[in-house]
Amino acid sequence: MKKIVLDIETQRSFDEVGGAHNKAQLGISVVATFHYESDKFITYREEDLDRLEHDLKEAELLIGFNLIGFDWPVLAANMGDWIYDLPTLDIMFEAQKALGHRVSLNSMAMATLDSSKLGSGLDALEYYRNGDWDKLERYCLEDVKITRDIYEYALKEGHAYYMKGKRRAVVPMSFSKSPYSDIFSNAAKTKASVKMVYGAKERLVDVKRFDGVYIRAFCNLRKELLTFRLDRVESAQEVASNIPLFDDL
Repeated sequence: MKKIVLDIETQRSFDEVGGAHNKAQLGISVVATFHYESDKFITYREEDLDRLEHDLKEAELLIGFNLIGFDWPVLAANMGDWIYDLPTLDIMFEAQKALGHRVSLNSMAMATLDSSKLGSGLDALEYYRNGDWDKLERYCLEDVKITRDIYEYALKEGHAYYMKGKRRAVVPMSFSKSPYSDIFSNAAKTKASVKMVYGAKERLVDVKRFDGVYIRAFCNLRKELLTFRLDRVESAQEVASNIPLFDDL
């Protein structure tokens, strides 16, 4: 399987762009990746986005930490909404799903790997402003290495750890594929409809986008565009058309 671990750094901070809701204005300073197929680390700068696009579209799985909430919105603003269709495994999302709250990469690195990040995102911004590309790329690559090592530990052991105060606590993590993943992946590619049970209700949804975790689809039951979580789908079946199947639609 062509797997890539990815992390990005930005040109500007949230304070500089008016808050976290303005991710599209952050800009890309550097993207770092680890490619399992070639066993190589690679970095991309802003002028390398065409090469990055090729590599991302070739991948069968993209692995990262907060890809869905941060990396993907920033990349999509610069490269297009096709980013959201990439097959995604977001370790932060998996940890949040298990624990009910967010944890940081550094917390998981300290508890799982007995190591820590080289610094913070503010350090990366300073490296960019100073034109210190060696330090910037090293910082981003180190985050990729940490993410890769946490992923591999969890893949092998079925769990990772995070720091809960001063003690180490378990994060149950299972990366088993949902039995409905292929249905939504195919529906997103062909813009097809899926009959599913979600929230104990039968729904017909016209799938617009699927990233491996979230399904973006028009719900014919609610008559609006909604976002669904794959892990909450109780059953799913692709249908041949988007003609409403239920009497109460």
